[in-house]
Amino acid sequence: MRWSGPASLLGLSCLALFSPSAPATADEPKFEKVVLTKTFYCEGAHFGDFDADGSMDVVSGPYWYRGPKFEERFEIYPVEEYPVDGYSRNFSAFTGDFDADGWTDVFVVGFPGDESWWFRNPQGKTEGHWDRHVAVSVTDNESPWIVDVNGDGRLDLAFHTGGYYGYATYDQADPTAPWTFHRVSQMVAGGRFQHGFGVGDVDGDGRSDLLFQNGWLQQPEDLAGDPEWKLHAFPFAPGQGGAHMHVYDFDGDGLNDVLTSLEAHAYGLSWYRQVRDEAGNIGFEERKILGRTPEENAYGICFTQMHSIDLADMDNDGLKDIVTGKRYWAHNGNDPGAREPAVLYWFRTVRRDDGTVDFVPHLIDDDCGVGTQVIAGDLTGDGRPDVVVGNKKGTHVLLSR
Repeated sequence: MRWSGPASLLGLSCLALFSPSAPATADEPKFEKVVLTKTFYCEGAHFGDFDADGSMDVVSGPYWYRGPKFEERFEIYPVEEYPVDGYSRNFSAFTGDFDADGWTDVFVVGFPGDESWWFRNPQGKTEGHWDRHVAVSVTDNESPWIVDVNGDGRLDLAFHTGGYYGYATYDQADPTAPWTFHRVSQMVAGGRFQHGFGVGDVDGDGRSDLLFQNGWLQQPEDLAGDPEWKLHAFPFAPGQGGAHMHVYDFDGDGLNDVLTSLEAHAYGLSWYRQVRDEAGNIGFEERKILGRTPEENAYGICFTQMHSIDLADMDNDGLKDIVTGKRYWAHNGNDPGAREPAVLYWFRTVRRDDGTVDFVPHLIDDDCGVGTQVIAGDLTGDGRPDVVVGNKKGTHVLLSR
């Protein structure tokens, strides 16, 4: 199916909130909002050059939208619209060349507890649907990742299933076959709707570890035979659990810290500063960014349902910043703050001379929010990260200008 029509544009200036000591940046972005659709197809969206024309396109639900104007869309699979008071069968979208044919494919994580699959790019053809291949039969957790976990240069699916954390890999010789799950933990994962999960090098050994709300799993040096990874218990988000957890050295001390929201459907955003004792044992100290009231943030910012988070250098100052917002209508109006504006923010990372870190909030938009996924990346080739959102409000691209 082909659709052609003008994309809706709304020019937005960032709402920059500064304390007297917070330095402004010379490369402060402003955002242009492109509304691709207002129909609820999915809870996540991504981007990639699907037609190999040199311009980034957007994939959201059953469609990919041709860049750079996003005025044409083409079906990947049969279209199914969902009611705003219901749930989609498309919770996250990722992109990558899984069959190594030089064309960008699409990976979809379905409803928690259901299948995950990938669609093979028909090498630029715009008529007909893409071939669908089931990768994993049961994908639990609401924040899975497509990322190279084992360091072999290929993308893996990091998630949990049946109560076990792990990752799934595909056979390079037959990528259409079901993927192989590598269990790395005891049965410490929650059920299908578990919140909070991350991938990153916590201990600085060059290998990716897995993080969850109650600790992190240390990747061993040798993965032969699928050994169990060492569990380091720590209460990052011991209640409900948050969203995508990120590993990054926020304060520049050479030790990687951890970022997470605390409750995917309520309040709280914190970063945990890594500390080590004389024996080199790793611990963490919580540093709150957002709490349950505006008074807990130096800029008076408070919103709920940070169900997805991304990191990107939004202002080109060399430091990664936080991109997050409110997931719109997640439980159909039954969550705290559900009827407040569906905001989307980026928080500028500022390292102070005294060793502390500030996160200066900038409003990108107040009527799109996030889904179970939010993606920041350069769609236009100008070196500035843009933001892609798919959720119950539709699909939106926020272009940094």
